[in-house]
Amino acid sequence: MPLMTWDPSFSVQVSRCDNHHQKLFSLVNTLHQAMAQGKEAEVLQHVVHELLEYAKYHFSAEEALMEQAGYIGLEVHRIRHQEFVKQVEQFQKDLEVSKTGKAHEVLAFIKQWLATHIKHTDKRYSAHLNAKGIS
Repeated sequence: MPLMTWDPSFSVQVSRCDNHHQKLFSLVNTLHQAMAQGKEAEVLQHVVHELLEYAKYHFSAEEALMEQAGYIGLEVHRIRHQEFVKQVEQFQKDLEVSKTGKAHEVLAFIKQWLATHIKHTDKRYSAHLNAKGIS
């Protein structure tokens, strides 16, 4: 059973961003599934790395759309993205030392951050981007 299930409550009404968010959910679910099967040692570092790289790609694309639309909340939004990247990079460093020691902490952080960020921070840009023809 997936840890994170996409539903319309997560939609930001910008298809590119929704598609990226769904990919991030998929990566979280890959990690969750591996942990449920006792295989986190084999995949944890790889999945966390892939998740971080995809998040950076997504953040860059999302920020470009906000910049294109002249979204006033861009700088604060960018800071939230940077905080996420910094935290996950720290998890990566910790995992190099302990391999699986923080697997549950990593998963809990990413799940909580994504759900909260999408529903409370990303949704703030929806109407503005849509009004600028970005959907």
